[in-house]
Amino acid sequence: MGGDRGELLQRFHGHLHDVWCRLALSVPGGWVEEASGLRCIATGSSSPSFNLALSGETLRDPRVALDAAHDRFGGVGLRWLLKLHPELDREMVVHAQHRGLELDAEPVYGMPIGSWAATAVLPSAAPLSVSVAGQDTIDDAVRCFAEAFDADPAAVSRELGPNLLTVPSFTVFVGYLAGEPVASSMLASTRSVDLAGIYSVATRPTHRGRGFGTALTAAALRAAGEQGYDTAVLEPSPSGAPMYRRMGFEPLTTYLEAVIAPHHGP
Repeated sequence: MGGDRGELLQRFHGHLHDVWCRLALSVPGGWVEEASGLRCIATGSSSPSFNLALSGETLRDPRVALDAAHDRFGGVGLRWLLKLHPELDREMVVHAQHRGLELDAEPVYGMPIGSWAATAVLPSAAPLSVSVAGQDTIDDAVRCFAEAFDADPAAVSRELGPNLLTVPSFTVFVGYLAGEPVASSMLASTRSVDLAGIYSVATRPTHRGRGFGTALTAAALRAAGEQGYDTAVLEPSPSGAPMYRRMGFEPLTTYLEAVIAPHHGP
């Protein structure tokens, strides 16, 4: 991944803003608001991973910003995720630590798409068939994600279901084995910063260990290359990280995250 590292970090941060804002606004009742320099992005989910705050360009007073975000999310009873970068958000990180927030490290991986396409040797996932999800098959992707992450299918459908088909920069892929959906993935690209993000790679538990996650990640990578993107990024789970490293992804940076509960009492 060529270019200045600081520039790439800024591009990824902009990508996060773009992807999460688009996702939240695609969900009925989702919203995006500024809170004294923190951008509050909410789908209204019971999972804090889908309600988050990212630093913007006008953050001045970390104390005021964190209080404002806490009030906004807490006012509607949502648990939320404070997502910070230790280099881009130094003062906010220090303030969050002083408040006693437990900040967990969450890695970000990246890879040049061109070099991957030239050297990729993927294990055969035949007879897996991969296609782009549409109105009649998006529920198949929901099923894969819900089973893979032991999530409520109705909640997944609300946040990662038909709404995704309304966002032009999102593409959902589904892998089928003998006509049965077994794995899924999503490409979420940001043209303004020239980054392609790979998200929601999921394989149903009964079909793991057969290369389907790799195949669905590769489908998103190929589509990103065809769209003209030169760099792919993703945030791997601990269980998925070895697969992505085998594909050629390398650690790019690390964010710090804290789950924050809504206010209780007056």
